[in-house]
Amino acid sequence: MKIKVTPMAIQTACVMVVCVWALTPPLAYSGVARLASVGAVGCWLLIEAERPHGIVRAPTLPVLMVFVYTAYTMFFEVMTHGVSGIISSIQLYILLFFLLAQQARRNEMASLYPVFWLVVGLNVVWITSTLAYLSTIDARAMRVLVRSGAEAEQLSALGVGGYAMAYGAVLLVPVLTILSLRPRLIDRLHPPRFLTAFPLLPRLTIWYLTAASLSLIVLSQFSTAVLVLTVVMSLTLILWRLNNIRLFSALFATVFLVLFGQAILIEVLLVLRNFAEGTNYTLKINDLLASLQSDAALGTAQDRIERYMRSATLFLRSPLWGVLYYTDVGKHSTILDAFARWGLVIGAVQVYLISFVQIRALRSLHAVSGGAGVALGTLAAVLLVFGLNKHFLAAGITVFVIYPLVYAAMKSRPNPKEQIRSEAAHA
Repeated sequence: MKIKVTPMAIQTACVMVVCVWALTPPLAYSGVARLASVGAVGCWLLIEAERPHGIVRAPTLPVLMVFVYTAYTMFFEVMTHGVSGIISSIQLYILLFFLLAQQARRNEMASLYPVFWLVVGLNVVWITSTLAYLSTIDARAMRVLVRSGAEAEQLSALGVGGYAMAYGAVLLVPVLTILSLRPRLIDRLHPPRFLTAFPLLPRLTIWYLTAASLSLIVLSQFSTAVLVLTVVMSLTLILWRLNNIRLFSALFATVFLVLFGQAILIEVLLVLRNFAEGTNYTLKINDLLASLQSDAALGTAQDRIERYMRSATLFLRSPLWGVLYYTDVGKHSTILDAFARWGLVIGAVQVYLISFVQIRALRSLHAVSGGAGVALGTLAAVLLVFGLNKHFLAAGITVFVIYPLVYAAMKSRPNPKEQIRSEAAHA
């Protein structure tokens, strides 16, 4: 059997190389993996530049905005911090590479199905690995990985994920929810043959990943991740079908959870601890309580607020041009730091780049069952994750590859033959 190697297939392989690096904890500190990923991005761009109707020769608005953002920020990175400034921001630039990949395939999204299932497989493997470590060895391991060091490097080598895995799971949950509740959508994402050999395996894989992602977020001991998850799930489920009452309920639930969510979670865990007394779950509940209560009592939450205020204050001092120097900003919010450092225009460009996919989905999915909830849930997830924390490379995979593929599956209609075959396979 001959395998035809096309420029598009090579580009897909390049995207998959970067996905493997971004989602595999043992490769987090690998210089070879980093170099291979940068090379894959360069290879992808060279091939795209040769395409007659590619995004380099015929750029879309998001692509133009990427070029503007990248050129502006790279220029001032070099002017203020030298080449090291670009190196320190390389994850953000590679994150935007996934936007370029999505725009290049916007009319051929089916070509990215292999990437979707690769991402699902990698998440299944490494989330399972991390959950096993949290459950059997060290419940606080993910928090150790927040800062680089010898211990963090050892944990990564063992297959334990950290901050990026926890918040990456938060970003995934809205689309995993719609796939779990409407499993016929999974068939429209064309699972690979080795999965379809067992008719229920694709669905069981998605259901398992959904449950594992939720468990990971709860056990990660990142209280902000738990709070964001609660808000996102509330929006996704309450706004399953959009109307004025549901919209008001969602807004009320969001405000209520932001203000009181952490305090309520602590009270719920205190009640659960009484029921779990004498079981293996007592230690896990105590660990979660210690994490949440330390955030409130020992200043973690206050430190976050101070960092947010620092970036907001710097932006107000120089709203047009920003302060330019990275050392001045709060370093705890991608969105606030962008406005503080680069000013109003470039800050707005960045917000546009990370949210335009979900905003467009709001228009195209409002009449689809569950569409409004998923579009608003994913939009909330992106804005909250990037607004309350720093960016991470894996976010680009979910926002620019996974989200558009699931949106496209929701909008598509299977032909009658496919529908009959699907019903027969899963009867």
